[in-house]
Amino acid sequence: MSHSQPPPVVFSSSPTPRRLRWFLIALLMTSLTTTAAQARVIYVDNLRGRDVCDGLVEDPIDRISGPVRTLSRAVALARPSDTIHLINTGHPYQGDLRLFGQRHSGIATLPFRVIGNGAVISGARPVPAASWRSVGGLWQLAPRRKGHYLLLRDGKPLPRHDHDRDAAEPVLESLPDGHWTVWRGKIYYRTSELIDSGVADLAIAGGDCGITLYAVRHVRIENLVVQHWRLDGISAPGRCRDVVLHNVTCRQNARAGLVISGTSQIRGEKIELNDNRGHSLLIEDFGLADIVNGKFSKPPTLAP
Repeated sequence: MSHSQPPPVVFSSSPTPRRLRWFLIALLMTSLTTTAAQARVIYVDNLRGRDVCDGLVEDPIDRISGPVRTLSRAVALARPSDTIHLINTGHPYQGDLRLFGQRHSGIATLPFRVIGNGAVISGARPVPAASWRSVGGLWQLAPRRKGHYLLLRDGKPLPRHDHDRDAAEPVLESLPDGHWTVWRGKIYYRTSELIDSGVADLAIAGGDCGITLYAVRHVRIENLVVQHWRLDGISAPGRCRDVVLHNVTCRQNARAGLVISGTSQIRGEKIELNDNRGHSLLIEDFGLADIVNGKFSKPPTLAP
């Protein structure tokens, strides 16, 4: 008795039949149309927003309809090809923005977008007056995070006095008035004011990075200011492609304005990297920067 055998599977490099080609094109167009239809705008308002809201409308309507308050909530709600829309309230946004993987990516014709409208994302953290100690005519502060420091007063960096890291403690005696320095993991600041009475509006750069991008594709960030972070304004540690920073300013960060590492490729258009303490633009590993109309206060740094 003969038994029928299943037909063999054939892998062929012959041209795709016309009917199949049209089917694949139609399937692609349907996918693109579906993505466009599902893309949403998520509104963030750090004054009127509430994180219990859906973020789908710009103005508060009721208990659940209105803008969200924090960047972290907007990122948690976001899906591929969405837009995160920041309302510029005139008050800096606290908290960082982290975009990771496919969820925060788009497609070539419909990128994932972050629209800042000129808003500021700030890492500055107020220092309570009780955190300062009077030591030998100086004011001493012991930050929890070590390694990079930035002391601010009234929202602006105070001048830092650099000295030999191996210097002995008496070098602090030469610290000029209105300046600060770091010795053995502590900040020392010279001023005749009574800081512990709360007379001064002092802050330090807190958090690591204002915006972190990892393994994202087809992303566009525009019209934002990122400032006063302990490490970097924007960091792309790896696997980023087709990421555009348009009209973005990274200023006064403790290490670098923009860091591109791993295999990330970032394009900057009308980007400003000014007054960052260590580097304006730091490129590490196989990172690639494509800058058009950029303004740097320091030349780019290529890490060895």
